[in-house]
Amino acid sequence: MGIHLKQHKSLGKHVTAILFVLQVLLKYGHANQMDPHVYPKHGPFFEGWYLRIIDQSQNISLGFLFGRVEPAHAGELKNSSACQNSGSGCLHSSGQLTPDGGQTEKTGLPLVYASLLLSLHPQSKLDTPGGYFSPDLYKVTKNGKPVSEDPDDISPPQFEASIGANVSFTVTPNHTQFQVQLGDHLLTGYTFRPVPWGPNGAGPESFLEKFHLPVHWFVYSLSSQVRYYKYMNLATGEEVIGRSTPGSPVIAHMEKNWGKSFPKAWVWAEGADPEKNMSFAFSAGIITEFKIDVKAQLSGYRNPGKEITCSFHPLNSVHSLEHNGCAGTATLKVDGLDCAVTFVLTASPDSFSSCLAAPGAAGFQQGCVESYTATADITVFQRKGGSMVLTDRHTITMAALEFGAAYMCNGCAGGRNNLHV
Repeated sequence: MGIHLKQHKSLGKHVTAILFVLQVLLKYGHANQMDPHVYPKHGPFFEGWYLRIIDQSQNISLGFLFGRVEPAHAGELKNSSACQNSGSGCLHSSGQLTPDGGQTEKTGLPLVYASLLLSLHPQSKLDTPGGYFSPDLYKVTKNGKPVSEDPDDISPPQFEASIGANVSFTVTPNHTQFQVQLGDHLLTGYTFRPVPWGPNGAGPESFLEKFHLPVHWFVYSLSSQVRYYKYMNLATGEEVIGRSTPGSPVIAHMEKNWGKSFPKAWVWAEGADPEKNMSFAFSAGIITEFKIDVKAQLSGYRNPGKEITCSFHPLNSVHSLEHNGCAGTATLKVDGLDCAVTFVLTASPDSFSSCLAAPGAAGFQQGCVESYTATADITVFQRKGGSMVLTDRHTITMAALEFGAAYMCNGCAGGRNNLHV
């Protein structure tokens, strides 16, 4: 889940990109934290949240995501709960599942989606049980009341989100509590001490989040502490319990996306070293505004032990991206005035999930694949005097790596969503 903005090969192109951005992004909106937005009267618009737990002591990583789309033609599609043609089931607003490969009589795509992401056995692919829901079951409130204003930068998050009895997600300034049940899979947990991307509610986009971009990405916490989590498979009786202990922290990455739709192509990655308190996240790919495709990236690396804080967006850096979804590799090189970072991600092709749904202008449809067992080799140069000097080199295991839309290996051909509601 991520967002982005432009690849440059020369200072001239960089300046041109800045002028382009300032010219085309004329509409201002409120900057975002983790809090929910007010849905516009007319779509397309989507909003969704993501959380991933990293438990290195047990070699386990668990996550979930959920969100809702307000389609471009809400009058035609809002009450539809049609399936995508994915060879999988889909939840009707009546609460019944269609037969395998089923599709409703209406032509709309599903508008509410939730999925678990389960890496319980490192040598196997990421399991993603998920499902679609009626929009009537999707509720987001602030202090128990309807959302009445967009979030700002400074105010801490305080909201509650739910999808019927399947998803409960409560975020306060100090902690987050969740319970997600999809089919026979149940994940509960509690996180605290969020580690923000930057001060005063700053996110990867910096001031660019004030512009009316087609898609936004906000990282709420790079490594919250996990007080406890519990996973249960109600069918098999499998149970996993984890918690942070002195010298063996369990952490959680938390973020949010919102906008018109996900981009036409992207690579997203994040990871952390819980013991050394290092973390990174990036998103890079192609976004489209006014029918113009723009290559873009947002990225950051943190190593408090060495006092390294590198953050990159399109107006303070240039970048290059190499990606191969079939091989499970991606390399992002970013050069700024004071930092230059290279992220090299590798994951076994067999570790990637079946296709996850991603938000589009008309609803959710197959859009990306993800691995929780990637390795990230990171090299950092910083300006010392008049030259760039190597200051850090680190390998982070159990990283997340995602290929989306046009950057996937042969799209979702042959893939299946695992719908277990």
